[in-house]
Amino acid sequence: MWWLSEERKKNIDFIRNNLRNTVSKYSSRYWFEKDEKREYPLEFIQELEKNEIMGINIPTEYGGLGLGLVESDIVLEEIANSPGGTVASNSVHAAFFNNHIIVKYASENVKQKYLPEIAKGNLRCQVYAVTEPSAGFNTPRISTIAKQEGDYYIITGQKVFISRVKYSDLGILAARVVPYEKVEKKTLGIALFLVDLREAKNKYIRIEEIPNNLRRPIDTNIIYIENLPVPAENILGDKMRGFYYLMEESSVERTLIAGQCISAARYAIKKAIEYAKQRVVFPPDPIAKYQGIQFPLADSWIRLEAADWLKWKALECLEKGEDPKIAGYYANCAKYIAGEAAFQASRYAMWTLGGYGYSAELDIERIWRGIELLAGVGQISPHMVLNYVATNILGMPKSYGSE
Repeated sequence: MWWLSEERKKNIDFIRNNLRNTVSKYSSRYWFEKDEKREYPLEFIQELEKNEIMGINIPTEYGGLGLGLVESDIVLEEIANSPGGTVASNSVHAAFFNNHIIVKYASENVKQKYLPEIAKGNLRCQVYAVTEPSAGFNTPRISTIAKQEGDYYIITGQKVFISRVKYSDLGILAARVVPYEKVEKKTLGIALFLVDLREAKNKYIRIEEIPNNLRRPIDTNIIYIENLPVPAENILGDKMRGFYYLMEESSVERTLIAGQCISAARYAIKKAIEYAKQRVVFPPDPIAKYQGIQFPLADSWIRLEAADWLKWKALECLEKGEDPKIAGYYANCAKYIAGEAAFQASRYAMWTLGGYGYSAELDIERIWRGIELLAGVGQISPHMVLNYVATNILGMPKSYGSE
């Protein structure tokens, strides 16, 4: 926070305190029951919407609070620093990514139509539909196609691992306006569409949920799209350059995810310390006195501190509009270190509690699961970070793909 004015720091403290008051209303029992029932935390989200938190990074001329990425990060950190952990922050975090893209690239008509309603909490924009079964991380290979017919584009295709579809009113969807084989530069020809899901669900979009055990309260889905009409004016920015907008946004996303991982892991460590101070196995000393308990938690805390510095450096680069390659570098580093440090921290926190650490009624096991998802399933996301650094920062040849 070294580059922020004193006034802004005071505003951030005010936001933190307000968020803590709101988040504290939702107990461990609330998040346990949501997890057990695989039930979306609608009451929690509606309270955030009622308090107009979802418009924190929407400009004031569209009814938002007009604040920046730092304040978005603070909101998500405070939510994650709770019994809900990253599951709680995941239930809302896509709104901040999507707001950022809409503010930056939508036409004025689209901004006027949707942003005031998002800011007031009347519309929920929580879907970010890019990934496809056959493309995975190779985004230029997506095959969802959008064909122009007059003032509309007709979209047909399939997306996978798309969250919050059932509870969202709007979403951002990536589709090709020029087929892959017809563009010379394969990263061109992808457009981002702002889709009104209220009109699309059950008519042009079929939703098939993928049950998962990492983030149970939040729906993860396959969506089948058939002849979905979207107004041409709902294209965000240049219809050929959506891939590049996604790459820009990935720096924002990774930075904010780093903050969530760090915050949830710190909560897990604090809970483990509380337990260790009162748990006595061999009287009279609590297990908190044992180096075997202290050192893993201390080591994890240090790693989280290092990750936090990288996150703040990424936020500084993004807010100051510095070279996207450098901002991307710090965002990738923050996500990589935060993911590994948070996973280690939550695991050690869970082990501190012994068998109780695996109890579903306690917070840490649930927090550990949520961090595992954000940290990078199957090492795919961390390896893509290493690819980025090796190629873009160290100047080494690209290690994957021939295109």
